[in-house]
Amino acid sequence: MIHLKDINKTYQGAQPLHVLKGITLDIAEGEFVSIMGASGSGKSTLLNILGILDNYDSGEYLLGGTLIKDLSETRAAEYRNRMIGFIFQSFNLISFKTAVENVELPLYYQGVARRTRHKLAMEYLDRLGLTQWADHYPNEMSGGQKQRVAIARALITKPQIILADEPTGALDSKTSVEVMELLKTLNAEEGVTTIVVTHESGVANETNKIVHIKDGIIGKIEENLDHTARPFGINGIMK
Repeated sequence: MIHLKDINKTYQGAQPLHVLKGITLDIAEGEFVSIMGASGSGKSTLLNILGILDNYDSGEYLLGGTLIKDLSETRAAEYRNRMIGFIFQSFNLISFKTAVENVELPLYYQGVARRTRHKLAMEYLDRLGLTQWADHYPNEMSGGQKQRVAIARALITKPQIILADEPTGALDSKTSVEVMELLKTLNAEEGVTTIVVTHESGVANETNKIVHIKDGIIGKIEENLDHTARPFGINGIMK
């Protein structure tokens, strides 16, 4: 599904910053992977490249067998809309749109008819237990509810890949548990390749594979085969 070979990325400025230094990584279809590292490790830059939100300088990125390199914004948007769903720490909901309108938005950009996209959005909100919040605005919802709306929005286009950037970062411990359990269930039941960027070991321990990144280099990759049996705790603290 995802093949990275010797990916390098440098941000130019008065003092160039070499952020990614030869990243090589393969992620198979249906895997549930975390990319874990401290602030400044390069994990968000890597996620942006995976999500075709940023270019890389050298190396090779194959997504579903297609080389992703120097795409036009139109072409990049087509790949993102067709293949990738995004979940952000800050939810990125539009404040003046209701929950159902936020979930509908990706289908609006795909040209789906209004009645059809509304029906589908309601179905996804129902799956996530948010039917009664469909007509509420983001400022009327809790952090956990907003993140579930964001997950519904990410799923509605039936993406092949979910990219989650610190999805529990703005949530309390209890809600973080609920969100991670939801992502685990969606990965298991729908088979969507899921990649979570985090600095929290408790979050990473919920995934099947943990990719450790430090100073722009992958240090080690752990297969986390017993993740389903481990009680989840924020900051690595076991419950």
